Amino acid sequence: MESSVLALQAVNIALWAIDKVSGGALEKAGADVLSFLAGRFQGKLQIEKSEPKLLEAAILSEAEWDSNFKEDLERLVTNYQQIQNSFRVSQSTESGVNINVDNNSGKVVGQQIGQQFFR
Repeated sequence: MESSVLALQAVNIALWAIDKVSGGALEKAGADVLSFLAGRFQGKLQIEKSEPKLLEAAILSEAEWDSNFKEDLERLVTNYQQIQNSFRVSQSTESGVNINVDNNSGKVVGQQIGQQFFR
C-alpha cells in the first residue's frame, strides 16, 4: 500500500474511532446525569415530561437545600463537559481541505480568509 494512501486511511480510521469513543462516552456521561436527576426527583417530578424551566427551578431549589446534591451534580456535569470538549477534531474531505478544530488557540490554515480577491 502506498504511504499516502496508508496515511489517509489511518487518519480516517482514527477520526472515526475518536467520534465513536467520544459519542459513547458522552452518552454514558449524559445518562449518568439523567439517572442522578431521575433518582433524586423520583415521585416528585417526571423529568422526561417536565418543562425545562420547571426542571431548572427544581434543580436550583434542591441545590440550595442540599450541598451534597449540588456537589454530586456538579461533578457529573463537569465530567460531561470535559468529555465533550476533549474530542473536537473533524475532517470532512479526503484531501484534508475542510478541517474543523474547536478550541484552537492559533489559526487553522484557511480559517481566516477575509476579503481577498482570487484571480
